[in-house]
Amino acid sequence: MPKDRFTSYHDLLKVYTRGKDFSVSTRVGANRPDVLIMAPHGGKIEMRTAEIADAAAAEDYSCYMFEAKLPSNNRYEMHIASERYDVPDALDAVKTAKVVIALHGRVDDEDASRIWMGGLDAEVCKSIGDALENAGFPVLYDPPRFKGTHPSNICNRGTTKAGVQLEIPLSLRQAFKKDAAYEKVLVSTLRSAIAGSHTEPTSLAAKA
Repeated sequence: MPKDRFTSYHDLLKVYTRGKDFSVSTRVGANRPDVLIMAPHGGKIEMRTAEIADAAAAEDYSCYMFEAKLPSNNRYEMHIASERYDVPDALDAVKTAKVVIALHGRVDDEDASRIWMGGLDAEVCKSIGDALENAGFPVLYDPPRFKGTHPSNICNRGTTKAGVQLEIPLSLRQAFKKDAAYEKVLVSTLRSAIAGSHTEPTSLAAKA
């Protein structure tokens, strides 16, 4: 069975209905509209990612969320790979975003504790990763998979062509679901790190 049923949003819409089977929402930040926090695979695909993105963006930063709502098989039926991500709302959102941070969820595999850090914005990635470490959330730079370094990855399609991707393990997201206060620590850490980071990225692509 293929990893994803659909390779494009256009094909997904031939089978499923927006507003019924999934929802898409965007909003523009009041204070920093050029900072975009995304949950491209929220809802029942990668649980808690949309809630974390929503809370981290609050009213200050721009936010994009795709939330799957099928009774089952959401990962296969609703997941569109980040390198092929073509939901029009997302493409419109990244057009004016200087800083793009995409939140994802991954299965634990043999690493149930660390948040995998990726994307082409090396500076903001390091700033967020260091803040997470200091708050008690272990991170891994240069993970074995989900590096987020493909130029077509949705996190790298902002105005600077360099963004940040976080892959949060399932065990940690399950812990967040049970403990709202614990999740708030992550959210506040993300917000503080974003506020304290530079807006002009140091691109890994430029270094290559």
